[in-house]
Amino acid sequence: MNSASVLSEKPSAKHSLAFQASSVKNAVILAAGKSQRFREKGLNKPKVLLKIGGLRLLERAILTLREAGVEHFRIVVGAYKEEVLAEMRQLPRLRDIDIDYVECEEYELGNGVTFGAGAAGFDEPFLLTMSDHIFSPETVRDFIEQANQQPELPALACDGNLEEVFDMDDATKVASQDGFIHNIGKEIAAYDLVDTGLFYFPKGYGKMVSEKARAGAHSVSGIIQQFIDGDGVRALALENAMWQDVDNPGMKREAERRLMKTLIQPEDGWVSRNINRFLSTRITFLLARFGVHPNVVTTAVFLLTLVGAYVASFGIYEWIVAGALIFQLASILDGCDGELARLTFRTSRLGALYEQLAGNLRFIIFFEALGISAWKATGSESYLFAVSILAALAVYMLSQMASFAWNRRGDKDLTLLPPPPVNNVQSKVLDGIFNFWRELNKQDVSAFITFLFCIVFLYQAMFWLALIGTTATAIMVSKSVHAAAIRQEGAPTFFDRIDPIYFYLLGVVILCVLIFNMELSVVAESLAAVGNKLFLVFSVAILWIISNTLCIRTLVKGKVPFTDLMYNQMTGDAYNVIIPLAGLGGEPYKIKHLTQWLDWHTASRAIVVDRLIHATSGALFSALAVGFTLYFVEIDGKFFVPLVITSILFAIAGVGTIWLSLTSAPSKISGYVLKKLKIVEEFRSDPISAGQFFQAFFFKFLGRSFNLVEILVIFSIFGLTPKVVDLVAVAGMISTSATLFFIIPQGLGVNEAGISSALSFLGYTAALGITFGLIRRARMIFWALFGVALHLAVSVVKKFALSRVKG
Repeated sequence: MNSASVLSEKPSAKHSLAFQASSVKNAVILAAGKSQRFREKGLNKPKVLLKIGGLRLLERAILTLREAGVEHFRIVVGAYKEEVLAEMRQLPRLRDIDIDYVECEEYELGNGVTFGAGAAGFDEPFLLTMSDHIFSPETVRDFIEQANQQPELPALACDGNLEEVFDMDDATKVASQDGFIHNIGKEIAAYDLVDTGLFYFPKGYGKMVSEKARAGAHSVSGIIQQFIDGDGVRALALENAMWQDVDNPGMKREAERRLMKTLIQPEDGWVSRNINRFLSTRITFLLARFGVHPNVVTTAVFLLTLVGAYVASFGIYEWIVAGALIFQLASILDGCDGELARLTFRTSRLGALYEQLAGNLRFIIFFEALGISAWKATGSESYLFAVSILAALAVYMLSQMASFAWNRRGDKDLTLLPPPPVNNVQSKVLDGIFNFWRELNKQDVSAFITFLFCIVFLYQAMFWLALIGTTATAIMVSKSVHAAAIRQEGAPTFFDRIDPIYFYLLGVVILCVLIFNMELSVVAESLAAVGNKLFLVFSVAILWIISNTLCIRTLVKGKVPFTDLMYNQMTGDAYNVIIPLAGLGGEPYKIKHLTQWLDWHTASRAIVVDRLIHATSGALFSALAVGFTLYFVEIDGKFFVPLVITSILFAIAGVGTIWLSLTSAPSKISGYVLKKLKIVEEFRSDPISAGQFFQAFFFKFLGRSFNLVEILVIFSIFGLTPKVVDLVAVAGMISTSATLFFIIPQGLGVNEAGISSALSFLGYTAALGITFGLIRRARMIFWALFGVALHLAVSVVKKFALSRVKG
């Protein structure tokens, strides 16, 4: 009877990273052998600790099975057990995996004895493999799927592709008949399959294996033969099986070659298939040897692209080609992060998101550099405007992708884009065009074409092609994300059904037209004069942040601490800026945050009323400010009448919105939205009191009035001393343009147009309006980034504190 002791290493938290659910959750891995053949070649350490692709053989076996869905492991050790256990136990990546190390003292009797020691601990179905066999997770999953078709019978994973077997003389051959093993052994003459070293055993077979080992079956093949002679063992032939036994240095090299082949992705473009992967896979194995993390590679590739973009922006042919060459080298290295993640089982949702966003961003940066070079070479300002449009489209597209992924961070499969809608129209021509476009749009192909265009001095044409391609891609991304949002939440209004990218593009065009008609030198001199004083403008925003917080505090009747409400406003408004949904992208976040203190009804009603008060204060502030301006400033007749009409309409709209807010409409709106989102089934109607409403309105209107302070600070920075009417006129036109064109994200372009118009009425240069607008937009971006950073920082601190409490 063999003696075996069990050394348990239970995880601190249940592991849940398997990509695919599996009905087989247990595995026995044999790691007790002497690795005699490697010892004869001079290897002075246990073979199971030999690294292939950056991972020890035993470590790779565990992580491969875990990737296939296995959760519980019994690792049988014998020879060199002290060295094996000492090294394996200090590996941080295995600490959260349920591993029992089984010490088998009688391992020299044969691998059947170690098999019996390992199997004795399992009553449920389990897998058996050897630590010196490598597999791809896909091969293991395929085997489990086939084994589950007849789960009551044991099975052996077999390879029918005999031509691909590396060393047939050393392989264990299998003769199958009707899907069962008829004969098995290394010396049999007739065979049709090869044993891969991966077995499946049904429920209750663990005890049976242990009993057969104790009864004298001292080899795995002996135990298997007894099952063959009984109910039989199925021979499951796997298609495209990736496996390799590692018994000697030659097999080790073959294992590395086969692992390298698994790194090639089916969606690769032709450049990657024929050029990039040949180089990147070899670099990946080198990086794996030194333990480099995939995210480090992603960062290095991004930095290398920045170097290439800097060099390519000089506007000189030789430097442009050099920059394109660096960009192409970065494209080759760009494959290494994904390869390294797959090779070393370091794939993660955050890593995938980081790699995709960084990859898209680095292409945009390099194309921007080509545009700047074209401007330097030709002197044409059209390139500057095109560069601005490209940057605006890139920011929009990346923010859409990031927000979509973030909103679905809890999903099983993290993606940057939803699946495209099903197209019921079948057209070979359209499909051909789309497939050709998709092939050209792959990053490896785009980078290579860019390199070729730069070599033949067509970098200007490449820039325009990149602008066209980015525009088309941004529209496709936005339509895909918008369609997914409509499918989930519905589109109750006409504006909701229109893709927001068109309003965004309209704002970008308006802004570019304004800049095109301005004296850029005046704008540049004004911005240069601002310098560090810009932070004075940023600091004024604290005034209306506090006022807006007091407004929402009034609406929730003080049930939420003031500091938490200020955090809610700062972070929620940050997402309103970043997510282009007519300034409402952060409202769902605000509601969810408030539900820590309030129920869904109260939280959503408070936010809806806050938005109504925001709209009401904007309309009335615009009406008063425009009316004040018309009274004190002499304005041309062609502008006077439209402004009078606008002021009157805003006043009527403001009064009407006040009436609406005092009815049950906010509760009905909240109920409609929450029912659409399937958050609640029933929703109560609860109108706000007049006293509470007007108190909240006072704080919101006060916050709008603080815009006068910001405008005063900007005037002062420029060394100007404005009159009160100047401040009111500029604030009124900003509020008017923002209210009239609310659908354009963050008033892009229209706010600048409003400021320029007001300054023109007052006798200032129109160029000053662009400077005003850019400074205010810089303030907006600063607080948006601050809010997002604050949210992320608080989230990290909370998770860290929670983990310490659990620990």
